[in-house]
Order: sequence, then structure tokens, then C-alpha cells
Amino acid sequence: MSDKANDFKSLDLTVGDVFSKEARLKARNVNVYYGDKKAIDNVTIDIGNKEVISFIGPSGCGKSTFLRCFNRMNDTIDICRIEGQITLDNENIYDSNIDVVPLRARIGMVFQKPNPFPKSIYDNVAYGPRIHGLCENKEHLDSVVEESLKRAGLWDEVNDRLLSPGTGLSGGQQQRLCIARAIAVSPEVILMDEPCSALDPIATAKIEELIHELGNEYSIVIVTHSMQQAARVSKRTAYFHLGKLIEVGKTKEIFTRPQHNQTEAYISGKIG
Repeated sequence: MSDKANDFKSLDLTVGDVFSKEARLKARNVNVYYGDKKAIDNVTIDIGNKEVISFIGPSGCGKSTFLRCFNRMNDTIDICRIEGQITLDNENIYDSNIDVVPLRARIGMVFQKPNPFPKSIYDNVAYGPRIHGLCENKEHLDSVVEESLKRAGLWDEVNDRLLSPGTGLSGGQQQRLCIARAIAVSPEVILMDEPCSALDPIATAKIEELIHELGNEYSIVIVTHSMQQAARVSKRTAYFHLGKLIEVGKTKEIFTRPQHNQTEAYISGKIG
């Protein structure tokens, strides 16, 4: 039996586009435990190359926990235990030989609340390239900072105050600064955990526009509590419920013709 057939056999979900021909990240039969509590139950999914995929579901359904598996952020939680396999370009990221520092440069993360370092705007963006030794000299570092801020749609707003504190920016600007910080190390994947939940509608629109643009260069996984946002920004959507991946498919089909009754109940507002 093929690997894909085995994966289908092991899944307890409505299968749409679970697998991707050009997958960068692959999760296979992933379980996550907090002590004795099972938070993620047998999740299998691919994240395609240069695609935006949204994880949706009720609060506490496990979507953020699963997201943090992709860059091993759950390693920081003592009682957390992970089973199964996750690969980046077919390399097991949980192999004992994997150094999590360069891994987290390859798989960047943007958190729910903007978290700029208590440093200047310039130093926030320059931090990653410096610690990873990615720039040959100050001129090279300057160009990386400028390019990252431009790609994050922030350069025109801050280029005359790069030495000012990043914490002095507005909430939306701080979140774009955090995105600039993430892309400054040339990641392959960007994880976003409800990146707009603390922002106003205008700032949210700017972040969503940025996600569209970055989706042409990076694989992006976004956890969102907003079904409208998932519909606007993502190519595929995955619905989680009580730690299980219930359904995965093209976003338009998930929202208009869900195949699983639990997905339909969430989309229609019967559960939430």
C-alpha cells in the first residue's frame, strides 16, 4: 500500500486537499499532549510551496497548538509531548540532530500581539541577520533592513526614524515591524498566530494585503478566529474541532460546500 493510502487510512476526517504535490511542510499522524491531556489528535496535512493556508475552528480547538509544532515552539513547554512526524523539505524537524535556532529562522513566526524588541526599528529588523551571521558588513545589513521594511510595507512610514524605538510605533506598524523582522532572515515558511486580532480594521486590511503579497514568495500558515479573514487571504482552509483536523479543502469550497457536518455547523454559526 502506498504512503498516501496509508495516510488516508489513518485519517478520521473529510479529505479534500490534505496532500500537496509541492509540499514544503508535511505533518503525519501528529499527536500533542499536555501532560495526560491530548490536545492534538492524529493530524496529517501538507503545507504547499508558496501558498497561504488558514487554520480555523472554535477557541481551544488546538489550531494554535498545532501551528507551534511547525517551528518547535511547543518545546518550551515542559509538560508538552509530541508524537508523529513533521518534515521541512523531507527533513524531520524533530530529529535529535536538528538545531532549533536555524530551524526557527527557516520557519518564522508572527504572534497574536505585536512583540517588537525594546530596541530601535533598525535593530529589530537587523537582529536576526546579525545573530545568524547573514550579512557581510554594515552596508549589506543596511540593505537587508531596508528591503525587509519595504516588503513589510513599512519603509515609507519609518525610513526617517530608524533609530527610534520600535515600541513607539502604532499597533499595526508594530505588527508589520515583526513581519519585517521575520522575513529579514529569508525564511521559507511564515507562521502567523491570529496576527490581526489586536488590530483595528485599517491595520488589519494592511496586514491582509501584505499576506497576499508575501504569499507569492513564502508558504504562509495563518491561524485566525475570523472566517471572513480566512476567506479573504487563503487558498486553502483547514477546520479543527476538539484537537482533530475535521476537513481541509479549497477555501471557497470549505465556505460554500463543506463536506463535513461539523464544518457546516461552524461555518453557519451553529457552533463556535
